[in-house]
Amino acid sequence: MKSNQYTLISIEGNIGSGKSTLLKLIQQKYPDLRFIPEPVNEWRNINGDETLNLLGSFYENPTRWAYTMQVYAFFSRLKHWKEVLSDPNIPKNKHLILSERSIEADKEIFAVNGHKNGIINNLEFALYEKFYDWLCQEVFGKKVQKQMIIYLQVDPEVCHLRIQKRAREEEKNTISQEYLIQIHNRHEEWLLRENHKNTSILVLNGDKEFESDIKQQEKMFKNIDNFLKSIL
Repeated sequence: MKSNQYTLISIEGNIGSGKSTLLKLIQQKYPDLRFIPEPVNEWRNINGDETLNLLGSFYENPTRWAYTMQVYAFFSRLKHWKEVLSDPNIPKNKHLILSERSIEADKEIFAVNGHKNGIINNLEFALYEKFYDWLCQEVFGKKVQKQMIIYLQVDPEVCHLRIQKRAREEEKNTISQEYLIQIHNRHEEWLLRENHKNTSILVLNGDKEFESDIKQQEKMFKNIDNFLKSIL
């Protein structure tokens, strides 16, 4: 692999599907990978101010805050990717980058869903697409050699139960099962029903709790190891 090219691996899945847990488990097994977690804490306290909780504002009033949320989510995720891709000191074995969700998911899942629901209007969506397309090209350009996706496919009802269990303040009384069904459908449309050029996709069933189940982890990693063997 050339020194200025990267393979991007992202974990995709619904809210509450177990992406953060899977990311940690993969990090334990493959410590040489470069990891980028989802910047949720940045959305919960803008500029370090806990009273400026954009994520909470979005869940409380999605019609008012959907466009703002998507713009900032895209910006914060893109910022972290740019820092990694622009690091001149990144070791050769760190050219494999694993992230919790991808830049593409911001658009294909959440922006598209907001537009379908009418909480992001036609003008806002057109503006979003304009800067999304340009900035992605500017940041990634020819640096990305290959993209790989691990899709953690989980029943929306299971996701809803997990969200209630983890009890994040912004989520526990605001994320409905209906919304999770919508987000699930966007994932299915994006990852299973479209052609993906130069992208490899692994679908993992995550309905069964795996955080503390070693046998279930072994089953999942058998598939993950096989999926990643060509690049590790």
